[in-house]
Amino acid sequence: MPHYMRFLVLASFITAITAVGAITSFTLPFLTVVPFSLQVLGVYLAGGLLPPKWAFLSMMTYLILGALGLPVFAEGGHGVAILVGPFGGYLWAFPVAAWAMSILTGSTTHKGRLIAGLAVNLIIIYLGGMIGLILTTHATVPHAFLEGVVPFMGWDALKAVIAFPIIRKARAFTIARWGEHSYRQAG
Repeated sequence: MPHYMRFLVLASFITAITAVGAITSFTLPFLTVVPFSLQVLGVYLAGGLLPPKWAFLSMMTYLILGALGLPVFAEGGHGVAILVGPFGGYLWAFPVAAWAMSILTGSTTHKGRLIAGLAVNLIIIYLGGMIGLILTTHATVPHAFLEGVVPFMGWDALKAVIAFPIIRKARAFTIARWGEHSYRQAG
């Protein structure tokens, strides 16, 4: 199978994982209006397992599917209104976060670079989320941070702990099976 087909299949699979992660969501209204979901796990996997352009395209495909009306956003949300609403900033950050993580980590299995990649991924998502909250609800920066970041830090750290060994093992497997050159060629 050509290397681009491998990454096309993997990118499609990660898009589906992100959608399923969004469907498994819940809100704790006493804590925040932003839903808790497993979406970020999909963004971690995109940035950790795909070359940069494929990571970006995987998450853009996810956004396009939701914009076209498929209920792939948190709590079954769909449509352009979600992308321009209070939670849209998080969603628009997904392709950028996945791309940045992929650029930062390359095809390495080095622990430090993977941890840094996961952290950068999450910081980009949080910044996007805060910007979205500020622009759509006129929240102050401290309020956006308290409402849109603090409640999720432990939850997202847990997802990073889950993603880390998956990414390391999958990368080691793909490099052993296909060679590191296939990752660079597809990027």
